Amino acid sequence: MHSEIKTSWHPVRFEAQLSRILQSRSKMKLPVNDLVVAAVLVPLFLKDGDPHVLLTKRSELVEHHRGEISFPGGKLDPGDADLLSCALRETSEEVGIDPSDVRVVGELDDFYTVATHFLVVPFVGMIPYPYPFQPSEREIAGLLSVPLEVFFDPSRRSEEIWNLQGEPVTVVFYKWKEHVIWGATARIMKHFVEVMSSEGMPGRFGEAENPSA
Repeated sequence: MHSEIKTSWHPVRFEAQLSRILQSRSKMKLPVNDLVVAAVLVPLFLKDGDPHVLLTKRSELVEHHRGEISFPGGKLDPGDADLLSCALRETSEEVGIDPSDVRVVGELDDFYTVATHFLVVPFVGMIPYPYPFQPSEREIAGLLSVPLEVFFDPSRRSEEIWNLQGEPVTVVFYKWKEHVIWGATARIMKHFVEVMSSEGMPGRFGEAENPSA
């Protein structure tokens, strides 16, 4: 049984902390090699004073990761000015968030996906809430507003060693309600937690930093 922890984060303070932490670190950039380059957005927002992350449940009609829970994002197109433009375009197409409504606060490390051979570049952004989301009927089966606290709770996380293409790979899982969040999405959120915790963001969201400090 998981207890819910209530918070009263101030929107400006929370965003400022995220920006400070992410922009003060050097992200790990991975070589492209022969992989497909993709960019995703980690959309964060405050709901009833608590930090949440918006995730999508992919439909059975998409080419990759059918039925899985993921961030909005996708492959870099020739028309994209850069990777951030790709992440914002895909987010707009998949869930209806206008790029001008996203306040980008930083980047996380690049990730490889073993099974689908993608190089994934994650951007972190704050979005307004409530928001008139408009999920793509073809690509998105549903939207999940997951409390950020879920990913800071070790009891919700598990890991398994899978043999993929002859190599042992650690696969991360998070459980929330009836959902299982795993794969690249879970790895990115685990990395997010590690970055936030190592740089001073409270591991549990029961108290904010002293605003006068």
